[in-house]
Formats: sequence, C-alpha cells, structure tokens
Amino acid sequence: MKTIWLLSAALLWAASSQADWPTLPLPPDSRLESVGDQVRLNGIPMRMQRVLSTRKPADIIAFYRQALGARHAEEKLPDGFLLAQGRGDYFVTVRIKRVAPSLTETLVSISDARAAQHAADRPLGLQLPARSQVVSDMESTDDGRLSRQLVFLNRHSIDSNVDFITTALRALGYRAQPEGPRTRTSERVLMFDGHKREARLVAIQKEGVSNLVLTRVWMP
Repeated sequence: MKTIWLLSAALLWAASSQADWPTLPLPPDSRLESVGDQVRLNGIPMRMQRVLSTRKPADIIAFYRQALGARHAEEKLPDGFLLAQGRGDYFVTVRIKRVAPSLTETLVSISDARAAQHAADRPLGLQLPARSQVVSDMESTDDGRLSRQLVFLNRHSIDSNVDFITTALRALGYRAQPEGPRTRTSERVLMFDGHKREARLVAIQKEGVSNLVLTRVWMP
C-alpha cells in the first residue's frame, strides 16, 4: 500500500515549475503556529506549519482537498489522514488528526525536492560513535537561533556513548555542566554550554540498544 501511494504521489507531481515556495490557505477560524523560520529534515530544506482548528477533521480534510485541487494523493492513517501533492520543485504534505475532542491539528510540510539529491552526504557536524545509525537529523532557525537535533542508535553502553559525545563536543568548544544525580542506570541527561552555544544529550538504553538525542543550539 505504501509503495502504491508513493508511486501515485510521484505521478501526481505538477508539471509546472515554481521559483517560490508554494503556500496553502488556512481553514476559517484556525490558528497558525510556525515550526521554525527555516527547517531541514535529514538535510532537506523544509517549511513547516502547525494549524489548529476547532472544526472536525472531516471539515479540514474537505478544505485541503479543495485547496490542493484534483491532482493530489491521499492515504488514511491509523491516527489521521494524509494528503500530498507535487508542485514544481516542491513536495507538499498535509497531515490531519484530532488531538482533543474539540481540536484538530494539521501539519503542513513543504520540502524542496531539488535539494533532496544532495542531502544524503551532508556532514553531521561532529563524529558519532562507530556503527551508529542516524534516525533523524533536523535543523531549524528561529529568530536567529540555529538548532540541530540528531537522533541516533547504536549498541554501545550509555556511559561509552556519553564519554564519546562529551569528548567530541569538547573539541568543538563546549563545556559539560555538572550532571545531576542519576535515578536510573539506563538513562543519562547532560547539558553543555559554550560561547553563544549550548547542547543537551539524552541517552536511554532499552533492550541492549542505546537511543540518543543530541540537540545543539547556536545563538546570534
């Protein structure tokens, strides 16, 4: 089903070329929240918006169906509904779900498809422990603050991962702050600071796999 949907989405790619980022209208009586001025997910430039509405999901789905026009793809999700469309050099996805009895959330993501071909070999900015698998690499810029969050997995111990990342961050000018008392041996949270920069490392081990989230922030 997923393969069929992706093929359908590719076939529905709009033929016209578009120099500017495409936009979608907002449903009536909705509230818009920007998810960063500029976002990169796994190296791909994106623009993301969170739209909240008191209207039912069915009403919001109908609104975006009309906004996208006839040439778009759809898929029913376990917790919501997804619409997608290619517009020139961009790919638009609209994910709609109910988050409360009287609240519907819509996540609108617009990605630059031209940049996707260059994203795979993009450097991470620091060395990770050997045999680490990067699950997600997300960058955002908001009011001049640049943040980058790496989510990665490996089978090294929590302490080994913490030591490795601490050394890597120290080489980049970060200083580790005193660590608070550990309540569990399978979890560690560390904070780092530096000149106009800060970082946070969260490390959790489950079933022999270490799950790590490293967030770095640079201030103007």
